[in-house]
Amino acid sequence: MDRRTRANRLGMTDRTDPYERKVQLTGGTTYTVSLPKGWANDRSLDTGDTLHLHPRGGRLLLAPPETEGGDRTVSLSAARHDPTGIGRLVAAAYVAGADVVRVDGSPDRADRAAVRDAVGGLVGIEIAEETAETMVARTMLDVADLPPTRTLERMADRTLSLHAEAVAAALAGDGEAGRKIRGQDDDVDRLFGLLSREFQRSLVEVPAHGDGGLTPFDHYAIARQLERVADHAEKIAEAAEAIAEPPSDPVAADLDRLATDARAAVERAFSEAIGECDPRALGAMVADAEELLEETRRLDRELYRRELADGYVLATVLDSITRTVEYGINVAEVGLRAALRNAPDRSTAEPT
Repeated sequence: MDRRTRANRLGMTDRTDPYERKVQLTGGTTYTVSLPKGWANDRSLDTGDTLHLHPRGGRLLLAPPETEGGDRTVSLSAARHDPTGIGRLVAAAYVAGADVVRVDGSPDRADRAAVRDAVGGLVGIEIAEETAETMVARTMLDVADLPPTRTLERMADRTLSLHAEAVAAALAGDGEAGRKIRGQDDDVDRLFGLLSREFQRSLVEVPAHGDGGLTPFDHYAIARQLERVADHAEKIAEAAEAIAEPPSDPVAADLDRLATDARAAVERAFSEAIGECDPRALGAMVADAEELLEETRRLDRELYRRELADGYVLATVLDSITRTVEYGINVAEVGLRAALRNAPDRSTAEPT
């Protein structure tokens, strides 16, 4: 018998060691698992306490219920930071999982404006209290009403709409439309912040949602790719302002087709990753996207040979389209990892 096995049986493990117990049958109808008193006391467990069992894939997580009054509070001093720093720290505290953010030290007008701007760019948090000495922002989120897949769907819908509008503005040489589109990815940023927050909280507590085979990190990873697509939509909108005149019909048609196919690749990968998460379908999507990338490379070489007046700007549009395809592949790979991680028999789950 090795040292760890002996320690497990005696209830003498370290606080972070896995603990092994046997499931026993009591009275013919009930399964029980006994916990040594010393081990339970070390973890502040006592007679009559309630514990929750959370199924997570092939595992069970044992955790006490959340206690009332357990809000996480972060306190900041206005005297120690400039307004820009205060705004940045408020947003960081939210993403880190804080329920309450206090700004003490008699914040001045600029400090208060920075706090309001930061809170306005986040989901489910508002100014709950404001005095001459302090400002208090409190989250009003009920995670039961915000399943991650619903948040991701909103992100994907907004992201792909922005991308389509930006490409249309660029191909029309419509600088005014480009200016209107720029900065409209705020909704995407806010939703990404929400999913980042849920991921951070999952590191220290049991997530409220199982959400199929996807973990909070999977949700975060997918959201990160969608946010990058939105960033490139904004970059395409900037290009629309720099284009002197619309490109020729053949060039515009090629760019439009590739942009449409790029968005379709992202949508296809996203729908499969949060849906059936079939590794064969995801593998096929990656293969098709690789072919699409080769088409973007061919057009890039052609634009270079043509030496168009706006060739450089059009090349930046094409680069953003290429990046969009790559982000779609990244989304598919998140789904592939989840599918293979949760497959009971990996030899039958891998794409062929």
